[in-house]
Amino acid sequence: MSSREQKKLQTRRAFFNAVLDLCITGQSFSSISLRQVTREVGVVPTAFYRHFDDMESLGEALVVEELGGTLAILRDGLQIGRKRSFDRQIAKSIQLFLQTVNAQPRYWQFLVSERFGGSEAVRKAISNLIKMHGKILGEDLALQPAFTHINDYDRRLLAEAGVNMFFSWIIDWLELTYSEEHDDEMNPAEIEEKKQLMLHNCTRQAQMLFYGAYNWKSSEETQLND
Repeated sequence: MSSREQKKLQTRRAFFNAVLDLCITGQSFSSISLRQVTREVGVVPTAFYRHFDDMESLGEALVVEELGGTLAILRDGLQIGRKRSFDRQIAKSIQLFLQTVNAQPRYWQFLVSERFGGSEAVRKAISNLIKMHGKILGEDLALQPAFTHINDYDRRLLAEAGVNMFFSWIIDWLELTYSEEHDDEMNPAEIEEKKQLMLHNCTRQAQMLFYGAYNWKSSEETQLND
């Protein structure tokens, strides 16, 4: 890659980071203006159009180019369905998921907040991303002996339910981990205790879902939209 291409890529990622920085403070993507972003990056507004057509295309590119890798890394590391032994897989997967959220809080906050946000392009990009990784997770579940009795259609539904459940934990975990309100209200031991309780509860929810699926019986008539 030439130095010019590297500089262009760096500027492009600077736009992504600017959006993520603004959104982590509580601002929605649809409320962010082009001038705000260029001011954060430190370039004139006309420079924006060398990289994106408009704010919608910036948001879509952010999801596809930057956040897609986050879900791919998570999916590759998940224990559920990827190993032959079912023992402790669920607990390990929940721990891994929350560790991934800790490592990249801006990414996960954006995905959750903008999944049903005001930007149609971003909503569609996130929806496509989640569907793609849900489909792959459903295929991964076929590797797990506990789910071989379930047909492909139901495994995909199970994967989608799992993804939605995982996403429902993110904001609560981020608030518990990073909220400044905890500084005065709780000491570190109390925060850690609450985090362990949440980890326990999340694990129990996942166990109820996946162990319940272990006893599920697939039916051909359920495959109406397959």
